[in-house]
Amino acid sequence: MRASSRTDIVGVDIGGTKIAAGYIGGGGRLVQTGVEPTTPGDGAANVAAVHRLLAHPDLDGSPVVGVSMATTMDENGALRDPHNWFGWRGVDLAELLRTDRREFVVVADAEAGAVGEAMIGASSGDQRALYVTVGTGIAHCFVEAGRPLSGAHKSAYFSGYTTPARCSWDGCDAPYVERISSGTAIARDFLGEERGDTRLVFDAARTGDRHARQIIEHAAWHLGVLIADLMLIYDPDSVVIGGGLGTGADSYRQRVAEVARGHLTVEHTRGIPIRRAGLGGSSCWAGAILVAREQCTDRAISEDAHTLISTQGRLP
Repeated sequence: MRASSRTDIVGVDIGGTKIAAGYIGGGGRLVQTGVEPTTPGDGAANVAAVHRLLAHPDLDGSPVVGVSMATTMDENGALRDPHNWFGWRGVDLAELLRTDRREFVVVADAEAGAVGEAMIGASSGDQRALYVTVGTGIAHCFVEAGRPLSGAHKSAYFSGYTTPARCSWDGCDAPYVERISSGTAIARDFLGEERGDTRLVFDAARTGDRHARQIIEHAAWHLGVLIADLMLIYDPDSVVIGGGLGTGADSYRQRVAEVARGHLTVEHTRGIPIRRAGLGGSSCWAGAILVAREQCTDRAISEDAHTLISTQGRLP
């Protein structure tokens, strides 16, 4: 039996470098069905990539698609896309993607990842959880009792745009933390390329390149301080670090956690666990499915799909 005949809601995660799609199978199993590259600034190409992914046999029959988007939307659903990563600035993506047989629910990636981890990932069972996504950009979302804090303008996720803490790095004058600690920033600072491959920086650091190590340490310091501040502000039961860089570079995430703990000034916060995202790179598209389940009308979602994707507890 095809997955699409069992799964009425599927997920898509649109990030700064790639677009991934998948579904939640029986027993809460996550199945990623495909990946396409994101085309910088080309909205038409990125729309085509989404539809190619959704043409996969396991997804083709699904009438509802939850979309995780690496930007936020305004109150009317228009994408902010401040860096024009996707070519969709000011666009209502749900309407742009809609077809005669498909409905789309679009959610900010930090919110999607936070919901995914809170419902079926590393923070399931926690009443209050803080999720931080680290990849092309940096953002966060605080979830209480399964509900994300979205803010008055649906943008309570912009930790990456906060002012960096003071440090001893010569010439550290970046306007916001994302410019120092994201994968994009790390690659740019070492390779001098706007969209360089961050993996090359970590490879160089592993082989002893002093400059690469300095850039990574500087980035980890600023992100760790930021996460410490968020922990003091939100007082969560747990912190989960996700995103491509957050889950893909263990040494970076571990150093970030060390720095965060070193900057916690209130005793009880030092015991708050800081975890890797339990859903790995699938947090956002899985979370988008769960958000779509809540937002779509019952007539758009079969009773079987409700049962399938309401799985509680940690995934195996």
